[in-house]
Amino acid sequence: MLIIKHTVETIASPKAIWQVWQDVSNWKTWDHGIEFSKIDGPFTTGTTGTLKPKGGPLIHTKLTHVQPMKAFVDEAKLTLAHIVVSHSLTEYAGKTQVTHKIEMNGPLAFLWAFLIGRNMKKNLPIEMQSMVRKAEEIDRK
Repeated sequence: MLIIKHTVETIASPKAIWQVWQDVSNWKTWDHGIEFSKIDGPFTTGTTGTLKPKGGPLIHTKLTHVQPMKAFVDEAKLTLAHIVVSHSLTEYAGKTQVTHKIEMNGPLAFLWAFLIGRNMKKNLPIEMQSMVRKAEEIDRK
């Protein structure tokens, strides 16, 4: 099992963060490891989608938990492994704390952790900073 977790603090409002999260087709503008991503319906629990990591296979995803303006979880299956990505936000003292947590488990999780986990761990802080900058720009408009 592999667990990667990172938290950032921002002046962006929860509404702006949520707007960036829901805009699945534009995830590639802040997550530079993605060629493209799309969702097959509304941003609600049960909706499926796909994403294509740069240099990787097409991945089918599913939103397994969506709590508007608070959190969402998307899950994907790899060969003999399962990835759960949790996104949450908390507002306090005029700031927003944003946490992304990636969990990888299953019989071949160790292999996937070796193949893609290292890059995920290295890139997650960079991607999150890019995402909150995008949300901060939304608030400035």
